[in-house]
Amino acid sequence: MKEIINYKNFSEKKTVLLKKKFTNNKPFPHIIIDNFFNKKFLDKIIKYYKINDNWINYSFVNNFKKFGFNDRSKMGPDLKLLFDNLASKKFVDKLVKITKIEKLFLDKSLDGGGLHQIFQNGYLNIHTDFASHTTKHNWKRVLNILVYVNKDWKKEYNGNLELWNSKGKKKITEIFPKFNRCVIFLTDDISYHGHPKKLKCPSNLSRKSIAAYYFIVKKRKLKLRPTNYISRPGDSVKDRFLINFDKQLNNFYSILKRKKILNDKIITKILNTLTK
Repeated sequence: MKEIINYKNFSEKKTVLLKKKFTNNKPFPHIIIDNFFNKKFLDKIIKYYKINDNWINYSFVNNFKKFGFNDRSKMGPDLKLLFDNLASKKFVDKLVKITKIEKLFLDKSLDGGGLHQIFQNGYLNIHTDFASHTTKHNWKRVLNILVYVNKDWKKEYNGNLELWNSKGKKKITEIFPKFNRCVIFLTDDISYHGHPKKLKCPSNLSRKSIAAYYFIVKKRKLKLRPTNYISRPGDSVKDRFLINFDKQLNNFYSILKRKKILNDKIITKILNTLTK
């Protein structure tokens, strides 16, 4: 398999530093790695960010104007190679050394992951991620990787990834989504994050990212814990109501999805109809 991850970032010396940063960074364990992929290779991934019938429509109150693509059967060879690299033993071994989380593996179905993009006026409200896999009931999600694919992104466009404290009451830090920047962070029930400010990018641009989620296997079946969206201090009563209402809808959908009554394709058709 052709390697497209820049392993110069993961030399023995740099891995020790990354491990220290991951452990000590606040408000929860995370690291930032620039020039993560081979630049020429990542340039080729941009062409896949064209909305078509293969994209999932996630757009509602809490993730407005968000779309995703994770169907491997519809992926071109470059995109398959990208996710194969993220799933490779060589890379996962690096993650284990940095995070000290044993027996990590990438969810190759990319449920909820894959390619993401959010358009002008869109946003992603502050949240913690879903904790257990939709179909693999003893898979616990523990680690996220985000890689940004935004060429010429400007600060005035907004879209910084915000990391909030363990109570979801205060922003602690934010990360600019520059091209080929990778963010690796622990995901649990207090790792609040998002980019809640409306995007002010031109209408022909979108905030593009690659999302890969890593799991460990537990001995027991895990309770369903869907994405937990929260309101921010200063949000209006109306906004608080809508955020909670959407969260409850998502919780209900997650139950139906686990029982295989609904899936992302059906919901996409419904949302596409509603937003026409």
